[in-house]
Order: sequence, then C-alpha cells, then structure tokens
Amino acid sequence: MNKQVLLGQREYFKMAHGVTLRLIGCFTDADLDFSPKAGMRSVRDLFAHIYGMEKVWAEDVRRSKITQESENRAIPESAEGKAEAAKLKTVADVQAFAHASHQALDETLKTITDEELAGNVETPFGTFPLWQMLVFAYDEHWHHRGQIYTYARLLGKEVPMLYDYENSPA
Repeated sequence: MNKQVLLGQREYFKMAHGVTLRLIGCFTDADLDFSPKAGMRSVRDLFAHIYGMEKVWAEDVRRSKITQESENRAIPESAEGKAEAAKLKTVADVQAFAHASHQALDETLKTITDEELAGNVETPFGTFPLWQMLVFAYDEHWHHRGQIYTYARLLGKEVPMLYDYENSPA
C-alpha cells in the first residue's frame, strides 16, 4: 500500500470518526461509567481505548516498535490505561481526547513516506508492515464503536445513524 491510497482510506476514516464524535455527545457525564455487566469495559473505557490506540500508534508507529508498556496506556485493564481513562471525567473531555488523538495520527500520516509504510513494526501481537497498523486502527475503531452503540441503546439513547456522514464533524 502506498501513501496516496492510505490517505484516501483515511479520508473515509475521518467520516466515521465524525459520526463517533456525535455518538460521544449522546452520553451524559454520568453515562461514562455505564457497563452492561460487571467486568466489562465502561463507556469511558471503550472511548479511552479506541482513541488511546490511535494516540499510541501516532507516537510510536514510526519507531518500528510498539512495546506492551506503550500499548498499556490504551488498555483500560492495565494500571497505565486506568490512569489515562480516569482523565476523561466528562463527555467534553472524551470529545477533546478523541479529536486530539485522531488528529495526532493524521499528523503522523502527513509526513510518513512510502518507504516507511512498507517497513515493519514490531508489536506485542506480531510484526506487521506499518501501513497495516493504520488499518488496524480503523478496525479497532469500528469494532469497539459497535459495542458503544449497543451500550447507548441499552441506556435508551438516540444514536446517530451509522453512515450519516453529512451531519458529522470531521
């Protein structure tokens, strides 16, 4: 995959991110602690994880190695991840974190080269071409956003239509 193709895919990801920003706004500050069952991630934890992974990858993907310690900042079950999620006290905090983390990965992509994209990144879950890590960010977003939609519906929230890109900020 080359940079031009990846940036085209990122444009679509920006549209999905815009819908997610609207989804965040469906929740109240008190809703951030909601989890449908003990032992499952809360609304706050899921948003911290989705956007924490983008933040970690924005910071580390060009180093050719992402460590478990680095990823732990985005894993709510770890001490580091709990500390990061605890910073998201309000819906406004979550929206700001989501925007900043997504923007950080955009900024990384602006300066990345085709040669870097073809290079490998060692991670705790295997070694992959750098471009694949950016596809993983997209997969991670969609996967957990589906969980959050379920949580919102359990709370009786009116959620944005999944593909309503025209009314979503990017």
